Formats: sequence, C-alpha cells, structure tokens
Amino acid sequence: MTGVLPRANLPEMGSVHRRVSEHGWDGVAAQPYADPAMAGVEKHELIGPADGAPHYRVRYFHVPAGGRTARERHAHDHGVVIQRGRARVTLGDEVHEVGEGDVVYVAGGELHCFEALGPEPLGFICVAPPA
Repeated sequence: MTGVLPRANLPEMGSVHRRVSEHGWDGVAAQPYADPAMAGVEKHELIGPADGAPHYRVRYFHVPAGGRTARERHAHDHGVVIQRGRARVTLGDEVHEVGEGDVVYVAGGELHCFEALGPEPLGFICVAPPA
C-alpha cells in the first residue's frame, strides 16, 4: 500500500488536546508568523504528525481584530470553518465576507488571505495535508 504507514509506526492510540482558553489547547504551542505585518496571528496545530496523523492536519488560526493572515498560495488545497468573528476572504481575484459557521474551500495553487473584520478577533479551523 503506497502512502500508508505500517501499523507499527502509528501511535497505539489517538490523542486529546483540551481547550484551556479562548485560543489555547493543552499540549499545543501557538506558532506566530515571522512577518511583523501579521503580529498577533497564531497558528495552533491541533492534530498533525506529532499526534500520529500522517495524512492531514487540523489547525486553529487566531487573527486579532484588524489583522490578517499571509497572502499566499500552496500546492495543496484546504478547507476552513469560521469559528469566531467575521472575515474578508480573498480567493484568487474574488473577495467574500464570511462569518461564524461559514465554510471556505481554498483550491491548490489559489492565492488566499483571511482578514478579521470588525472589533472581534477571527478564529478558524483549517484542514490540510501535512506540509
């Protein structure tokens, strides 16, 4: 089976990361962007290779009010669920406004960016393959 890890290389069991604050989980370190233009934006890898998930990762992004993620593109596609706040989402040449519960699909190679709108921070879950 190509791309499937032998059972011996997988953890004996899954994992649980309990939410301990508005945008924090036990055992999950916040990863800031290196770019000062995105000060306060945090990525939290909730499920990934460290948890034994070889095929995907689940991350939570916290974007402070008025902040934004990087304008970037990746070879892989990913799915996003808005958990908190409102956002202006750039997808290629299109711009959309989204809010809590809305779902966004970002195609592979598509330019994208999430900007927090209004006085509240933006929080969203992103599911993508491992980097």
